[in-house]
Amino acid sequence: MPDQKLCPGCRSTLLSRYNNEPVCGPCQRALRESSVSTPAWLWDTPPMRRALAELNFSGVLALLRSAAGLTQQQMADLVPGWTKTKVARAESGERGTLYDIRELLAWADALCVPREALLPLVLGTPDAALYLDSSQESQEGEELNRRTFSGGMLALTASTLLPDGVLAPARIDRTHVAYLQTCADQLWARDWSVGGASLLRNGLHLFARAKPMLNESDYTERVGLDLLRTTADLGNCTSFLAFDAGQPGLARRLAQEAAMLADSGDDPELRAHVYATVAMQSTALARVSEQRGPAREALRALRVAAQSAKHHPSPKLHALIDMRIATANALLGDGSAARASIAAAHRELDRGDHPDDRQALGFVRRSEVLGHEARVTALLGDAATAARQLQHMLDTTELAPRNQVYYRAMLAEMQLAAGDTAVALEVGHQTLSDLENVGSMRALRTLQPLARHDTQFHERYGAIANDLSTKVASLA
Repeated sequence: MPDQKLCPGCRSTLLSRYNNEPVCGPCQRALRESSVSTPAWLWDTPPMRRALAELNFSGVLALLRSAAGLTQQQMADLVPGWTKTKVARAESGERGTLYDIRELLAWADALCVPREALLPLVLGTPDAALYLDSSQESQEGEELNRRTFSGGMLALTASTLLPDGVLAPARIDRTHVAYLQTCADQLWARDWSVGGASLLRNGLHLFARAKPMLNESDYTERVGLDLLRTTADLGNCTSFLAFDAGQPGLARRLAQEAAMLADSGDDPELRAHVYATVAMQSTALARVSEQRGPAREALRALRVAAQSAKHHPSPKLHALIDMRIATANALLGDGSAARASIAAAHRELDRGDHPDDRQALGFVRRSEVLGHEARVTALLGDAATAARQLQHMLDTTELAPRNQVYYRAMLAEMQLAAGDTAVALEVGHQTLSDLENVGSMRALRTLQPLARHDTQFHERYGAIANDLSTKVASLA
């Protein structure tokens, strides 16, 4: 029997000889089921924090490779000067590569690891990153939080998101693009659990990393096209994160950048998804401003999306476009067109899943159509029926945490509009409790009308608003 070795991640479980992963099964599950509600970086998990705090660099490498789906050769391809042998020896503990601070920072920069993610290593405690903004919050107080919460645009550029001296690699290959796409997929998936306010920093960091690669690095035509598409996807994802984090101006700017990239990417599904994001932000503006212009703007963007997706087989993509069309038509008072689009979205999902469905569209399920149907009903003036529709959906459908919070906040809003103030406050308090772990400023702002009806609710609302706005303010 060949010798078995300990998992480098936990240093306590023997690796099965049938396991081709770099870490054991329990570590793999812990990586997938992270309980970190405010991640310092994309691959932030309790096992990763422990490995950093214990200076277990072989575990850090193995855990990241497992989480990101990288081979040893792919890890070597991403870090300048590294080889597959070097990665293998570092993971086995034969070579203390990352004990050299220069090597550690070069590795971190190549893998898009922000410097603050290394705090557990510096301070020797897994929870070190959680204390990052505590002193700033106490010193700068509520003024900064109120300013951020009021919706001021964050002036963020690539130079503020990347450490000084970090340059795009001289040459990009398929491994660089595949890693960035894996990061984009992970951002979309984690948003469903922790919300945009918790992930916006990660998205901005990755988008700011990808753009110099696209503009400055050398690559083949095939790699360049894939890099263009991946950068557009990162921009689209980060735009949604900014929108959910309560930064509509930043979200709109990022969506416009993503649209310009997608227009050149020769990827109809990606282009349709990007323009659907543009439309979502326009309909949100129409609701807030109570003006018809943004709703018409949304329909123009959705015509572009529908034309791009015309021959694409993904039912989820077509359902997404139909839902967004329904909302825009409801805002314009066209009830028959809105209901027809909701029915079309249901029919699309009746076709089932398709291999060409993008991972980013994983949230497009029956529950999402039902949520949009309730929103359409409310926009057309029947808040009581809308509340019943949404309550039924929440009672009968399993939702991801961020979607659950958002739709429950919407339910409270509809119940208040229908005159059920006591019930709305009860639902609102439950939603505030969930928002302590899910960073969605969009959901919180949906609850804003309830804060005028109850002193206790107003106080809880203000405390959570300060916490979420501090997360976003820490980006500036």
